[in-house]
Amino acid sequence: MDKEQESWEKLFHELACIRSEIKAFKLETRAELYQIKAELHELKQLQKQMQLAREGEPK
Repeated sequence: MDKEQESWEKLFHELACIRSEIKAFKLETRAELYQIKAELHELKQLQKQMQLAREGEPK
């Protein structure tokens, strides 16, 4: 029974490690997604500014 209990404990420990890694991966991915969204927003703002500047230029 000791051997079986030890095996279960090892499995639960591995499962906990995997869950922890998945959680960290999700957090990292979410942070990267927010960074990408912020960069896209910045690029859109720059594009609008450039378009407004071009429209204001004499032809």
